[in-house]
Amino acid sequence: MRLFFLFFCSVFLINNVCSQVDFPIYVKKFEPRQLEKSTFKKKYYLSTQKSLILNKKQIKVVRKLDDNFFIITKKENVKGSVFKGKLFDINDTWKLSPRSELLSTKKNKEVRVVVKTTNSNLFLEEVEEKRIKVTKLHKYKDFLTLKVKSTDLNRIASIYQVIYIDTQLKPQPEKVPIEKVDLSVNNVYKLHNEFKTIKGNEITISIKELLFNIDDIDLRNREKLYGNEATDVSSHATLMATTIGGAGNSAYNSKGVAYHSYLSSSDFTTLLPDSDNYYKDNTIFVQNHSYGTEIENFYGAEANAYDQSTIDVPELLHVFSSGNVGEATSEDGNYQGVVGYANITGNFKMAKNVLVVGGVNSELNINSRSSKGPTYDGRLKPELVAHGPEGTSDAAAIVSGIVALLQQKYKESKNTFPSSSLVKSLLIAGADDVGPKGIDFKSGYGNVNASQSMLVLDKGNYINDVVSSNEIKEYSIPIDATTKKVRIALVWNDIPANVNDDKALVNDLDFEVNKDVNSWLPWVLDSSPSQNLLEKEAVQGEDHINNVELITINAPEEGIYTLKVKANSLATPAQSFSIAYFFETKDVFTWNYPSKEDKLPTATGKYIRWTNKLDFPISKIEYTINNGNWIEVANSTNVSKPFLSWETPEVNGVAQLRAWINGVYYTSEEFIISDVIAPVVDFNCDENIQFSWESVPNAIAYNVQLLDDAYMYTSITSSETSVIISKNTLNTPYISITPVFNDGVGVKGQTINYDLQGVNCYYKNFLAFVKNENAIDLRLSLSTLTNVASVIFEKTSSGNKQIIKTFTNPNIQELQTDDTNVTGGESEYRARIVLNNGTEVYTDSIKIDFPFDNTLKIYPNPVIVSEGMFVYSKGNNLDIEIVDVTGRIIYTNKLQKMRQTIPIPNFKTGLLFVRILKEGQQIAVKKILVKP
Repeated sequence: MRLFFLFFCSVFLINNVCSQVDFPIYVKKFEPRQLEKSTFKKKYYLSTQKSLILNKKQIKVVRKLDDNFFIITKKENVKGSVFKGKLFDINDTWKLSPRSELLSTKKNKEVRVVVKTTNSNLFLEEVEEKRIKVTKLHKYKDFLTLKVKSTDLNRIASIYQVIYIDTQLKPQPEKVPIEKVDLSVNNVYKLHNEFKTIKGNEITISIKELLFNIDDIDLRNREKLYGNEATDVSSHATLMATTIGGAGNSAYNSKGVAYHSYLSSSDFTTLLPDSDNYYKDNTIFVQNHSYGTEIENFYGAEANAYDQSTIDVPELLHVFSSGNVGEATSEDGNYQGVVGYANITGNFKMAKNVLVVGGVNSELNINSRSSKGPTYDGRLKPELVAHGPEGTSDAAAIVSGIVALLQQKYKESKNTFPSSSLVKSLLIAGADDVGPKGIDFKSGYGNVNASQSMLVLDKGNYINDVVSSNEIKEYSIPIDATTKKVRIALVWNDIPANVNDDKALVNDLDFEVNKDVNSWLPWVLDSSPSQNLLEKEAVQGEDHINNVELITINAPEEGIYTLKVKANSLATPAQSFSIAYFFETKDVFTWNYPSKEDKLPTATGKYIRWTNKLDFPISKIEYTINNGNWIEVANSTNVSKPFLSWETPEVNGVAQLRAWINGVYYTSEEFIISDVIAPVVDFNCDENIQFSWESVPNAIAYNVQLLDDAYMYTSITSSETSVIISKNTLNTPYISITPVFNDGVGVKGQTINYDLQGVNCYYKNFLAFVKNENAIDLRLSLSTLTNVASVIFEKTSSGNKQIIKTFTNPNIQELQTDDTNVTGGESEYRARIVLNNGTEVYTDSIKIDFPFDNTLKIYPNPVIVSEGMFVYSKGNNLDIEIVDVTGRIIYTNKLQKMRQTIPIPNFKTGLLFVRILKEGQQIAVKKILVKP
């Protein structure tokens, strides 16, 4: 009986009958068959964790399916050898992305795929040897984007160098609403005011999508293009560029976060990173990605590539929008069917070393459309949120701009760029908790607070170091009695996992804070695939899936605290990391917006913002303007949130706010409220141009601002409400007017392009057209009455010049008269504007060909069938006939006016005749050609 059993097992071993291995469903699709002779060849196998330990010197793990099963191959320097343990032969299904069914397709169509290879050059050589036709669209290291025939995919998958194939999805920008972003939500204005020299100077930011409009006046002459950019320009890319680095030339609210930065562009039609040289050679260390594909809950080629990009360029931070499908449900992966979670758009956002940003509105509520985490393996994303009125594109753009400001500040003090891990730790340590209490899968580690993160950097409250295997690094930080809360963030850039690994984290660090007998661990979330569990509050514990860990301590005792970083498990000899810590001060109230440098427009809804650490709510908020009485702001009683919507008064001048808290007033800095001036062009002559504007109450003067190469500058300051500028002093046709008050300048005025205002030299337009069979209607629209002594309407006919009418000292700008002395033939009309100093300005001339009695004119000719034509004929009691070449009358009608439209919807194409008849007698005839 025993012999029979052994025989039975040997016969059916290949079908796993006696392998004693219980394969999960996802492993069974690889059709594993245990090999009787485990001779290691140059191919891929399935093995178990136990067998790996026995053979670790000769094998290379290509993919981790779970804790028990691995895809392996032999190392390149290992020759034929026997594998100890269980080794299983498998098909090529493991090379496909989780959502791809490419190999099963039978239709012969062209598809775009991304292929991860072990060696792209060897792969391309073998493709050529096998005569597989491929078109290489993009290469990043050993990743290739290819265009191939779908029937060739099986052959490509069979090539040894191929370890992953996926369809290439088309990226789509995350849509941005019309509502402008509010930089006060993330304390960007406060950062600008506290660190006035930090504007993004000498920092280049790359925007990966279509090209932004390089001629936009908020972006002009600051583009740095290196050949990576798309040929197509998009309004979305322009909005992102303006949010990141707009100069503020066009309007008071068009200034971006890093408004003195340079802007580069990279085409996003390939979803892989740009080459290392693009980033290094051009000192580009922040790239914005405000786009997505579809919900992809796996660690694909792009995720692997972006993690590698950050490892190879450690200063580089990729900032991604989380996506705008936050209410959607994932249809695949571990979180299949969990409503409203795990819906981040694009597997490139599954990377560990990038920064994914969600969106909040002006009242710090997380937008329902903002895509939520966790990642496919339970990691916390998005890491942060920022202002995105209805989406996450602009939220990512705001954070990219803040990153540039942090990079500038660090570069100025250290003469080198910070690592991306340090920048992430600064952002996370300085963030404010929003949404559900503590960290969560909606808002991540909190809402970005640009001012607080910059303060952490400015005070040097950060650590950069390296830890080796089984090593513990310790650091002491003092916490004084004024501290209400401390946030301590540990971040490291982890080496890439294998494509499609079940878990992305490779190098695992442990983080802990100690003081005396007390200890604090990082906040961790339950990432179980259940909506209820995903919404549970975070608890303190060990984190073994994220490469970001945050520890917070509320109401800490005064003393020395020890930070401990331990290398729990490393696949590399050592791991670099960064720590940043922010001290929240207790018993303080601070106005964040507006401050002295902020200018608010009159009669406009704005959010005022503050930080209140007094443990008492605000009883009321009041404002004063021009040292008048204090007036309570509407709905400002017992305000517990850190903001309030305020409709600014319709009064120009210097304003101030104050908050009444527990019997004490906390007063803001003085700031200016003013009208937004929209200048008009009075005249636009060859040598000079005049602008005017409405006066602003309480203003003492006006700054006239012109656009130079990249920025608006004050050309002159005038006490009048008009100005004449010599055109030879203008480099561009752009101008704005800003009011000046005793205590400073007001809101920057609207910028206009004077060439697009429809204004000529003292007039906007001159019109002349046939009014009826007896008159020509003449109209002139003056652009200004200033210095205009008279206006003369003139006609030249048959060489004779006539004056139609003279307007002396006109008091209205719209002038009109009729020429009733009209005869047949061509006449030329114009207006002559005489100025007070005798200068004469002539309008453009208009020629009118007025028909004689019994004449006929037709426009257009040829005429397009169904479009109709205009018939001109002067006289009374006229009839019109249209006749074909056979003499058949196909249309007849009465002529009601001198210029009449004749529809021809059913006419045949070809030659026709138009006849005018009076009392039955033909008096005129014209040929017309009707075209289809």
